[in-house]
Amino acid sequence: MRVLHYVDENRLAWMVPWIQLLKELEKHGVENHVICRSGGTLSAGLARENIAHSTYVPVAQWLPVIAYGMERLIDRVKPALIHTRLSAAAAIGGYWGRKKNVPVVSTFDKYPKAKYYRHSDVVIGCSSAVTAHIRSLKLNRAFLTETILNPVLSENYVRNAETRRQFRRQLSVHGDETVILGMGRLVGWKAWDDYLRAVALLPKKLKAHFWLVGSGDEEKKLRDLAAKLGIQNRVRFFPFAADVRPWLWAADLFVQSSKEPEGFSLMLIEAMAAGVVPIATNIGGTLDIVKDGENGLLFRPSDVKFLSGLMMRGMDAALRQKLSENASKSAAEVSVSRIAVQTVALYKRTLQTADERALCTGKKS
Repeated sequence: MRVLHYVDENRLAWMVPWIQLLKELEKHGVENHVICRSGGTLSAGLARENIAHSTYVPVAQWLPVIAYGMERLIDRVKPALIHTRLSAAAAIGGYWGRKKNVPVVSTFDKYPKAKYYRHSDVVIGCSSAVTAHIRSLKLNRAFLTETILNPVLSENYVRNAETRRQFRRQLSVHGDETVILGMGRLVGWKAWDDYLRAVALLPKKLKAHFWLVGSGDEEKKLRDLAAKLGIQNRVRFFPFAADVRPWLWAADLFVQSSKEPEGFSLMLIEAMAAGVVPIATNIGGTLDIVKDGENGLLFRPSDVKFLSGLMMRGMDAALRQKLSENASKSAAEVSVSRIAVQTVALYKRTLQTADERALCTGKKS
């Protein structure tokens, strides 16, 4: 089964697990060919893993009809089906897939508009929340709608005790002190201001360290807020980290304070794979992976007082140990191998249904 994967980007936050998913698909008989933009890390990553790929930059993302390069690539690769990721790729790949009579599978990673997916035959939500959004769009052409969670290489995040010890020592964390970590883009909808306000409610003598790792437009605003709240000496800001693992291994609790629904948070599942207990808002794709009181703790968006209370609750070592073990187990259930099996099964159903529809159309004609 030859699959043409189309991503109209040249770098992806979830590049590494996605490439590993492609490698796992190969074990199940899938012959992959990827189309992406040139000039970024994605094509280099594909080359390192010896995955067949081509680069293509459409003249206008918003006008699929003139993306003749996609037509030529489909003719050259001759795929059994096309699998798109992200909106522009869905619009272009969907248009030319329909023109060339090649079934198109499109994965939704967020909550986009319907216009990009009107030519998709099969649509996949990366979480139950995203799938619910897809169904609300009423995509009449789509004959299958499924939820397949994004995978994580959980084995790559198993806590390294020595790295944890050294990293904590470098950052002046002593003994059994608790590290509460926030990590991600510093943008408004991530609601890091709620994280800071929750910290301000905690006792000053608490044996805890508060870190915020990342970069973005809100950084100055957040630093100013920390100063206004009088916690500038309690919360430490760190820049974007290319390798998140040392930070996760050093941490005990991971806060995700998003006030808008996440599609499926790679950062959250990585934290869980590292055994860091998640404290997250109870919306969006988070609910597919975090079960309150079982493998993490949940709170309503912007409920700063409750978030502060959960941080205090997470200071309990026995509770944290139980939640940490369960979080690691939950992350392992979203392994690359398991997601590959689900994906291949969907590909086979797609081709079978497409063949059946073609036969019916032939009879009618």
